[in-house]
Amino acid sequence: MRIVLFTGSLATGGAERQFALLAGELVKRGHEVHFLTMESRSDNPDYLELLRDVEHHVLHDWRWPGPLRLIQLLGMWRSVRRELKQFNADVVYSALEWPNWLAARAVAGMSKRPVCVAGIRNSSEIMSWKRRLPITLLAKQGHLDGLIANSRAGLEESHRIGMKSACEQVISNGIDSTRFGPNPDAREKMRSELDVPSGSLLLGHVGRISPMKDHETLLRGFALVLKSISEARLVCVGDGPKTIRDQLRSLASQLGVESRIRWISRESRMSSLYAALDVLVMSSRDGEGFPNVVCEAMACETPCVVTDVGEASNIVGDTGRTIPIGNPDALAREVVHLNDEKGMGILARRRIEDHFSVENMVSRTDAMLQNVMESSRRS
Repeated sequence: MRIVLFTGSLATGGAERQFALLAGELVKRGHEVHFLTMESRSDNPDYLELLRDVEHHVLHDWRWPGPLRLIQLLGMWRSVRRELKQFNADVVYSALEWPNWLAARAVAGMSKRPVCVAGIRNSSEIMSWKRRLPITLLAKQGHLDGLIANSRAGLEESHRIGMKSACEQVISNGIDSTRFGPNPDAREKMRSELDVPSGSLLLGHVGRISPMKDHETLLRGFALVLKSISEARLVCVGDGPKTIRDQLRSLASQLGVESRIRWISRESRMSSLYAALDVLVMSSRDGEGFPNVVCEAMACETPCVVTDVGEASNIVGDTGRTIPIGNPDALAREVVHLNDEKGMGILARRRIEDHFSVENMVSRTDAMLQNVMESSRRS
């Protein structure tokens, strides 16, 4: 197959990394792959390395300013169509809101029309109107030959807003368990850098600072953990608007836990960070489809406490704990219980290897794309 993989950029994000990983693996299987991004925004070197020898084209090198940005986005489908024609694509597989609509719009009316498969990566989220616009356009006007969601919640959400296809499948993300794995030396080094006393419980939260990630519940739950485990520490990795960051620091101060928290905007050594943790907490309220951070932590033998959103509960299974949304008491209780259960980290990694491998993700995606092409030819 001649496959175009299309996403927003290669700067950051779970969907972007999965697509870069998929591109390199599909080439190893003998497919011709063309990687397309809407823009270039300080592309992540790790993501570019995953592309291997895949040709990468960027539609626009810079964003038009202010209101002109919307005009740029709405007209970008012409550039997508040009790329599809030049590559003579058999299939275009996109991910995220704008790439999904742009791909569907680009293939409409083409004389040699590639099949169009949209990737759904979120369940639901409080979105700006600019992000919701392409979803609305696609639901009302776009035709999709296939739909791949990385979570059941994401597929159900797409149906709710009117995005459907004759060929649909839920395909979980693939986690590279060679890149993410236990590392005792890295664990000790990272804990030393974080100034965590030997033997102290270290909790971690990885995710942008946003209301949907519910750092407030995380902080309130951590304050309760400290009542049972007085030497516990918390590291929060992720950036966000200054106003929200200031509010969270103020809350931490009010709760008397600020001195036990390390705030990190960015951290490139994620495998080492996961290995340093005793428990990873995901406190999200909404918007999670398939939370990669949970899988990555589990691959590093770090058990997780997660809220019941997206695929989180299915990912951790019986190797972690699932709690209700917005419940600090449950968060604290399950963190303490999970910390008392030794050996859960080994079971967590085994679950990732058995159910969420890269090989599984690539094989199922490959089969799905070929199935969509064959179905399109028969119709």
